[in-house]
Amino acid sequence: MNHVMLRPDLKTAGGEVCDILYKNRFVGTLALVYRESDRIAGTLQLEKEVLSETEKDEVSDHVHTYVWALVDALRARDCEVMVTYSSYDHVIATEDAPSPQNRSSDAEEEPEYGPDWVDYSTRLEDENPDEREEYTMADYEMVVVGEDDDSIEYHIYDNEDDVVAEVFLTIEDRIVTGTVDWLFEPSEEELNTIADLIILDFNEDEVDGFVIHMQHLDELIETIELMHEDLLPKDDADDDPDVYPSPLRNEYTIVLARDDGGVLTYEIYQQSRGGLPIGTATVDISQRQLTGFIDFREPGSTDDRELIATLLMEELDKEKDYDTINLTMMHKNRLIEEVLFETEHVH
Repeated sequence: MNHVMLRPDLKTAGGEVCDILYKNRFVGTLALVYRESDRIAGTLQLEKEVLSETEKDEVSDHVHTYVWALVDALRARDCEVMVTYSSYDHVIATEDAPSPQNRSSDAEEEPEYGPDWVDYSTRLEDENPDEREEYTMADYEMVVVGEDDDSIEYHIYDNEDDVVAEVFLTIEDRIVTGTVDWLFEPSEEELNTIADLIILDFNEDEVDGFVIHMQHLDELIETIELMHEDLLPKDDADDDPDVYPSPLRNEYTIVLARDDGGVLTYEIYQQSRGGLPIGTATVDISQRQLTGFIDFREPGSTDDRELIATLLMEELDKEKDYDTINLTMMHKNRLIEEVLFETEHVH
């Protein structure tokens, strides 16, 4: 299976620049200039930090095949492409150059401008930190580094401004799909934080769902799926003043995310957190004595947990008649408390 793709960045009659992707990750740049029936010259820059020796050989073979095909197509007599396998030292970039109409014909009055030395420690395509579009949550910052009509690429930075993950997403038929490639093995909380950051970047009126694959060393860690009903809060309870008349009533929303027959999974949303999920409830409804657990991202207060349990019971009322429900409250796989409710408490 071929894991290498050349993504054209700039192409003219006399040359081209391509980003090189390996398993959907940016790993280098191919820059070529050419003249038909004459010569091809250029550079192939591969990033040592993200490519092993074996992967480098696979990428090089693919690029060699591409270059030789181009040699044949142009009938070039000579070809010379310099290959480097290292990190970038610096980039020469011209910024704030005056437009032609603003340049004076008098050489003495021409404004001075020249190349700026820009140090990039991670990616050639990273934006200036003062200009990049970014989102922050917990100890992580998500930065847009590439975007076109139907795809987008992000880098995830930690609180020391180091890249810890790369995100590649595509949007098709109002569904966002893609991968998060982690440079270390993340915790469940870190997975959820990055998923929340991704969701935050999209307009809920323009997207119906997300399918996000979390990966580390090309191994799938977890797939997070959220559909439209999981993303939008419900307002039906607002019309019923008799259902849990609490000032916190509209703060939380419980949404059925998955039905596996005898087991139901619900996502719990909190409006003050931007309508993002704050926990997951899993309930076994195979018997009239229901059992389940709620895994919170933050433990919250006793009153909040009691309200969430009550709202969950209201949702379960829609699915099945039951006598009791025993719920285990957890945070980071640690027990917070256990509660037992009987049906007369909610009917």
